[in-house]
Amino acid sequence: MSKINFDPNEEGGLELARAIVLERLRNDRVWNQYDHSGSGFDRFVEYVGDPVHGRRRLVFLAQDVLWEFMIQGVVAPGLNVSNPNLPFFHITDYGGKVLIEGEFLPHDPTGYLERFRNETPRLDSTVESYLAESLNCFTRGSLIASVVMLGVASERTFQLLCGSLLNAIADTTEKSKFQKILDKSAMKPKMDWVLNKIQAMQSESPRPLPDNVNITLASIFDFIRCQRNDLGHPQEKPPKVTREDAYVNLRIFPSYFKMVNQVIDYFDNNQV
Repeated sequence: MSKINFDPNEEGGLELARAIVLERLRNDRVWNQYDHSGSGFDRFVEYVGDPVHGRRRLVFLAQDVLWEFMIQGVVAPGLNVSNPNLPFFHITDYGGKVLIEGEFLPHDPTGYLERFRNETPRLDSTVESYLAESLNCFTRGSLIASVVMLGVASERTFQLLCGSLLNAIADTTEKSKFQKILDKSAMKPKMDWVLNKIQAMQSESPRPLPDNVNITLASIFDFIRCQRNDLGHPQEKPPKVTREDAYVNLRIFPSYFKMVNQVIDYFDNNQV
């Protein structure tokens, strides 16, 4: 297991501390109380500069991170009935599910976005902006806002797909029909047209796109419709979004974006 470099004088110390705390929660089974000495972090950290100063700084920041994770439901105060309060803590059932995930973890927004940028050759700035806002809302417990912002990022991704597909259509009559659909505000006809077009393309042999493209796109289109209809407009009953709902949506968004990018790449280089 490689250690995480920690420089106490470098900006972004809280983000690094968050990554370190997550790593320790995953791998230190006996960690169940605040570590005021910081010695328990030593197997996970390579200090840059004075290790005493670095350890003190990390201990301070780690307390901030643990409070964040308590608010987010990853950990909770108390160890057992004999030690029900702080400084003891335990990983919640929800936290246990979170910690087994190795990538695109919404509870680590900095790491999530860094990986997203690294794995996305051409990242649309609007998508990135709304995705970052969705993550920001999630970590603060504003779950409805998080899902709405992610819905906007998803819709923007769909717009990019539509623009690429429109440019790739060879038949002028078909292109004109699709343009008329795009000029209208209704979302469902656009989604239906794109899915039907891709399904027709996938009936060819060999299939030009990945086998699961229709399933992936249909799932995210359902999410966009739900976000638009149930969350994006006032309803008689207040909307309800659980932490798990927002968490799952953020976890699957990168795979959706990657799939759309593959399809856009195909449309940018082929007429259909």
